Parts: sequence; C-alpha cells; structure tokens
Amino acid sequence: MLTLLKVSSVALTHFIYITLFKLNSVKKIENSHERVFFARKILKGLSNKVIRAAGIEIEVIYENLDSIKKLNYNDGVVLVSNHQSNFDIPVLVSGLDIPMGFVAKKEMESWPLYSSWMKESKCIFLDRTNVREGIKGIQRAVDIVKQGFPTVIFPEGERSTTGEMKKFKKGSFKLATETKGYLIPVTIDGTILIQSKGSVKVNKNQKVKIFVGEPIDVEKYSSNNEIELNEYVQNLIEKRLKSVKN
Repeated sequence: MLTLLKVSSVALTHFIYITLFKLNSVKKIENSHERVFFARKILKGLSNKVIRAAGIEIEVIYENLDSIKKLNYNDGVVLVSNHQSNFDIPVLVSGLDIPMGFVAKKEMESWPLYSSWMKESKCIFLDRTNVREGIKGIQRAVDIVKQGFPTVIFPEGERSTTGEMKKFKKGSFKLATETKGYLIPVTIDGTILIQSKGSVKVNKNQKVKIFVGEPIDVEKYSSNNEIELNEYVQNLIEKRLKSVKN
C-alpha cells in the first residue's frame, strides 16, 4: 500500500505541475507535429518518474534495433502489444525511444488532468461498448497514425488477469491493418507482478522485459489476409512471451 501511495503521489504531483506550468506552452506551439511530440516528451518525463517511484527495472530486447531506427513515422507506425497491467503504458513510454501515443478506453476521457494531456498528445479514446462509435474511434486513430504519430494499441482490449494472453479483438487490430504502414510486435513480461488487474496493491522493485520485434510491412498483406496477419502477430507475441519468461 505504501508503494501505491508513493506512486500515486508522484504521478498526481507531476500531473499538476505539468498542467500548471507546461500545458499552455504546448498549446501555443503552432506546428501540430512539434506540439504533439513536445506533449509526448513531457509525458515521457512523467512516466520516468512513475517508474523510478515504483523501483521498476526495465530490460529492452530488440530483434533488430537498426530496423526500428530506420522507420519513417510518416509511413505510419503502429505498435501492437499484449496487456498485463496499468503499468504497461509508463513502462513502454519509458523503455522505448519512440514518441508514442495510445488507444485507451473511453472511460479515461473523464479523468481530470490525464485526459487533457491525452488529447494534446493525440491519443484516442475508444468506446468498446458501442460498435459504431468504436469504429469511428479506430478511424480517428488511423488518421493520426497516417499523420506521422506512432500509436500503441492493446488488441486484447483489456488487461490479462493471469498473464496469459487473450484473443485479439478483430476491431482493435484494424488500426494496424488499415494504416497500411508498419506494425511493430511488442511483448511485455513482468508488469502483472507490479500490479494485477483488480488489485490496488503495487509491488515495488520488479523487473520487466520488453521484446521489440522486427517491423512488419502491413502493405504486403492484402485485406483478404487481415485475419492471417492478426493470428500471425498474436502467435508471435505469445511465443515471445513464453520465451522471455525462460
């Protein structure tokens, strides 16, 4: 409980600080790309503070780091990851040198402070209870990715309760396939040990591994092979999740 209070206090204090002293500076930037990436840089600083407060040690393993560095964000970059914990987002933001935004559940739009920064950093709130609104949300996310803003999506739709992956939701995966850019398979292992779904307890000093796979050129898959790509990426992440545990 002490770790939860510490992490929550650090996050809230920094959120208030950046909202009072940084948000207006972000809004004044006229160039949309510069504005979004500056907002994401500020949020990375917040994530770093949360990670330090929880004593999390992150190990990043790249299948091919050069291929990641050579990516042009204007081609469209979507990171597809498994989902174990509320700490997945700060872990990814802190661990990877990619200025990423996220597709988050609609409920987060009502969170004070947090939602303002989500909007400024071009994150998307996805309504999974309404099919029509969910499709609109995915399309907005596709447009954002095509504008050159890398985006992370968790196709399982919700956090795992056991650490085992759930089947990817077809609608969520459309962000990757409709962008027609590059998909990066990402495997996270260990965040469930920090805080599991349904628990308020935060366990400090945990080790987390992030495995970043080779970028996949989605344009090589036709729309008829969307299901094939979905299953391929899910199997790839599941296989790596088992391998990083060893």
